Amino acid sequence: MPKKSKVLLLAKKELHRFFYDRRMVISALVFPAALLYLIYGLLAPLIIDFSMGEEKTPTVYALNPPAPIEELLGQGGITLTHINEAERDLILNKIAEEKDSFLVIFPPDFITRAQTYEAASGEGAPEIWLYYNSLSSGFALHYGRMIALLGAYERSIAHAFEINQTGGGDLAPPGDPERNFLAAVLPVFLLVFMFHGAMAATTEAFTGEKERGTLTTLFISSMGPMELAAGKVLGLSLQSLLCGLSGTLGICLALPRFIDSFGSLLASTQGLSGMIELGALGLGSYGLIDLGFLLLILSSTAALLVTIIALAAIQAKTAKEAQILVSPLLIIFLFISLVNIFFAGQEALHHYLIPIYNSVQSMGDIFNQSYSPARLLLAAGANLCTAFLGCIALAYLIKRESLS
Repeated sequence: MPKKSKVLLLAKKELHRFFYDRRMVISALVFPAALLYLIYGLLAPLIIDFSMGEEKTPTVYALNPPAPIEELLGQGGITLTHINEAERDLILNKIAEEKDSFLVIFPPDFITRAQTYEAASGEGAPEIWLYYNSLSSGFALHYGRMIALLGAYERSIAHAFEINQTGGGDLAPPGDPERNFLAAVLPVFLLVFMFHGAMAATTEAFTGEKERGTLTTLFISSMGPMELAAGKVLGLSLQSLLCGLSGTLGICLALPRFIDSFGSLLASTQGLSGMIELGALGLGSYGLIDLGFLLLILSSTAALLVTIIALAAIQAKTAKEAQILVSPLLIIFLFISLVNIFFAGQEALHHYLIPIYNSVQSMGDIFNQSYSPARLLLAAGANLCTAFLGCIALAYLIKRESLS
């Protein structure tokens, strides 16, 4: 048979094996495409709208607002709510508690001073104080719009005033924006690192040994199926945990550089250079108790991930097939992580009983330093109980393999 015919025959055989295996077609072609469409076509736009808060117009309080600026802001879709000096402290407290978004304070003679200001006089330019809370819903969108409109007015009168030079600023508690950023970023990355570490090791430990015929030999010769399942899950969980910790270390080392670049981009493109101070971002603000709870959640999550992957891998005939069967699980886990955004700050007790979802939520709580120890223990217990039930199912599959 000519060499070309052999190549085509072999290629046809591989394609036939793939397309006539329903599990592989669904796992490799249908399932990833459907989930990615769901995430990027439906869920991602909803998340962006939710985080930007486009549908919720913030309350913008103003003290001594000049008519020209109020008219300009109104044309930009920003309506000012007038207050007097006696209400100032009350409004500031509301903003600090994330109940309202902005307070803008003008000097009583702002227009006159701005129109007559001369830089050569040596006096300071008239100043606007803008107070806000960077953790409030839709903050970035509305802050950027307000700064842009005030900047446009400033340019129209030849740069005759300043914003937040000696007052104003973010009323969010110190450290909260940084912790909020970590809570949004790190749980997803930790899950990905642990999953990849668990996938490589677990498929080899089960499917690889199954291909070589050593899995059933080990079962028959030395231990029962439950012992074999538990031993492998324990060892592989430690490997997965180490992968997660290694990835976390890499992120923490890279975050300051990333934040510097991100801050520069905001400053140059959106005028948000003062939005969030993240220069000292890291794990230095977390104590031993915080890190201990984090280790507990990571350990229970690693055991659960390994068990889930093992249940899929042991049913595959080859390592290649196992990789195809297991890969869609990562998309599912990422989807769960994104769904978690919708429930941030309004978690119910039963949410901590949902495997994987509770891991992402618990890690976010820890990085935000807003966790309840009882809820973290509940989440870890739920993960470990699910992993134990998975081990029982895994032992059954191992026993079935030995009898087949």
